[in-house]
Amino acid sequence: MCKTEMQHKEEIVEAGRFLYDKGLLVGTDGNISIRLSEQEVLITASGFCKGRLTPEQVTKVDMEGHVLEGRKPARDIRMHLAVYRECEEAKAVVHAHPPVTTGYAMSEVSFAKTALPEVLFALKGIAVTEYTTPTTIEVPREVSRVMTENPKCRTILLANHGALTIGSDVSEAFYMMETLEMFLKANLVSTLLGNTRYLDEAQMEKVNRLIKGEDPDSVIGGIR
Repeated sequence: MCKTEMQHKEEIVEAGRFLYDKGLLVGTDGNISIRLSEQEVLITASGFCKGRLTPEQVTKVDMEGHVLEGRKPARDIRMHLAVYRECEEAKAVVHAHPPVTTGYAMSEVSFAKTALPEVLFALKGIAVTEYTTPTTIEVPREVSRVMTENPKCRTILLANHGALTIGSDVSEAFYMMETLEMFLKANLVSTLLGNTRYLDEAQMEKVNRLIKGEDPDSVIGGIR
C-alpha cells in the first residue's frame, strides 16, 4: 500500500528524533529527505532541531529545488538533489555529523582496505569526497563525481563536513548512518591498538559473492 505524504513526513520526523537522541547530530545540524516521485522531494526545512521536528517543518520541493509547499528548505538541498539525479534507486538521504565520523571526515582517510564485512553488507562501501565550500555548487558537483566513480556505494564521507547515507527508505538511510558511526568507532579503537586486521583479497572475494546472493556454504566450499 502506498504511503501518504503525511506518513512520509512523519517518517522524517521520527528519523530526526532517532538521530538526535543517539547523538548523531546536534542543534539544528543535518537534514533528511525522501523522494516522493520523479519530480517531488520532501526535505527538512532550514533552521530546525531534528530532534524536535514537526510535519509542518518538512518542505516539498521539485527536482530543481523550487519550493512547492512549506518553508525554506535545508541549505544542503542541492546535495540531496544531486544524489537523486545520480541514483535512481535512492529513495531517501540522511545527512548528519556523527562525532567520530566527522573526526574521520576531518582527517586524510582512505577506505581502500576493509576490516569489517558489515561495511560492504550494510554501507555498500564508503566513498570520500574532496573538500568543498559548504552550500555552494561545489558540493553537489563533488557528490555527483564520487557517485559516478563509485556507483554501488551508498555511504559518502564529506571531507571536513560530515556524512551522507543513501537508502531505499528513510529507515534504511538512518540505520546506515548509525552503522557508519559504529564502524568508525571500532576502527578508531583498532587504529589506537595499532594492529588492524584487514580482509585480504580472497576474503573480500567471498564477501562480495555473498552480497551477490550466492549460497553461504558454497562460498566457503561447503561444510565437511
